[in-house]
Amino acid sequence: MPTDEYDVVVLGAGSGGQPVAEGLAGADQTVALVEEHRVGGECPYVACIPSKALLVAAGHGLGWTEAVQRRDRAAEHRDDSGTAEGVSGAGAALVRGRGRVTGPGELTVGDRRLHWSRALVVATGSSPTRPPVAGLDDLGDALWTSDQALSTHEQPQRLVVLGGGAVGCELGQAFARLGTTVALVEVAPRLLAAEQPFVGEVVAAALSRDGVDVRTGATATSVRRVGAGVVLALDDGSSVSGDRLLLAGGRAPRGAGLGLERLQVEPDDGAVRVDARCRAVDRSGRSRRDVFAVGDVTGVAPFTHTASYQAEIVVAELTGRGRDADYRAVPRVVYTDPSVFAVGATSAPADRADEALAVGGMDLEGTARAFIEQPDPPGRLEVLARRRDRVVVGAAAVGPAAESWGGELALAVRAGLTADLLADHVHPHPGWSEAVHPAALDLIRELDGDGR
Repeated sequence: MPTDEYDVVVLGAGSGGQPVAEGLAGADQTVALVEEHRVGGECPYVACIPSKALLVAAGHGLGWTEAVQRRDRAAEHRDDSGTAEGVSGAGAALVRGRGRVTGPGELTVGDRRLHWSRALVVATGSSPTRPPVAGLDDLGDALWTSDQALSTHEQPQRLVVLGGGAVGCELGQAFARLGTTVALVEVAPRLLAAEQPFVGEVVAAALSRDGVDVRTGATATSVRRVGAGVVLALDDGSSVSGDRLLLAGGRAPRGAGLGLERLQVEPDDGAVRVDARCRAVDRSGRSRRDVFAVGDVTGVAPFTHTASYQAEIVVAELTGRGRDADYRAVPRVVYTDPSVFAVGATSAPADRADEALAVGGMDLEGTARAFIEQPDPPGRLEVLARRRDRVVVGAAAVGPAAESWGGELALAVRAGLTADLLADHVHPHPGWSEAVHPAALDLIRELDGDGR
């Protein structure tokens, strides 16, 4: 069996692994990048990019055929050859196939052995989860994950979406606007349940406006194939029918089955635990200096931008410029219309950890921009601060282009700004970000009052 020697071997060429490989190769280290599927991961081909392209096309009023053409162009027709050439051009060796650790310092890919002298970087991403619903295994091609929903050329007349998180809301709205009859089922009392209550309420109103049958607080108990379609039974005795059932209930880290146990690294429910420098934590609780992990496989803030950020942390560590990662201000974004931008803490008891928080808010309909555009629904902004020191620790916004103008809120959380300083910042008129000022003033009133 041929053996190749490298400084670093990167397992997984997605949003975390690819920039690690290219960054280290650019720093004159020998790097092998191992990938069994597409180079670039899921985001460019069957996730972030095609879903947003579909949403934009639907928002512009395009029909299904034109929308799919736009989606496929944005996703490079799911062809990774250009990205693969970029990896090779950066100086990393691309190895196609499934990799598995077979010993200390050794990864086997097919009939090849790759040895690393400095580090292994695990970047294998995540997989869609399956809820415990009887009958799922009998649905055949009527069962979709987001992969099928974002690569199909055949438009279903009726679509049932199981899950009211970011994926379910985005794809539910996109398909509804493109003419599909959509029912969305969420077990929690509201959509986007991890965020401030108003977030899910505004998004639900927007989806209902687009014709989506939103069912919250509903548990799916079973599903069966009926002709060419499916019938999903709910715990209240009702049911919803569709041509396809789209699972949008979340994803799980993909760290199991990689042989990491040979390196004393035990994935926890598939997640590779890491320290602040993205070094893998072994079974004794110690940080390994020769094993790293980035992206969804770590279970930390599973977003593409988190994976890219963690890649920077690993490259810095392996090039002698190490720094700790700080996840306090990782944005959480949903690209529905209106879009959602959230960062940091929420007012949920689990988030508060017994620390008293104050909340200030502003309905966007009170802005000059809303008077001009008259969006429906107009949306809202809320900002949270600790009472003891007035430091901003979280924010959530739902409104037109919130993902663009909400960036200053993430910076406020990361920099530890006070509510007073946030309120003193000047915003352009007439822009959506003007809502930050009155929200911050409302927060100050809450901080200055009793509020307990």
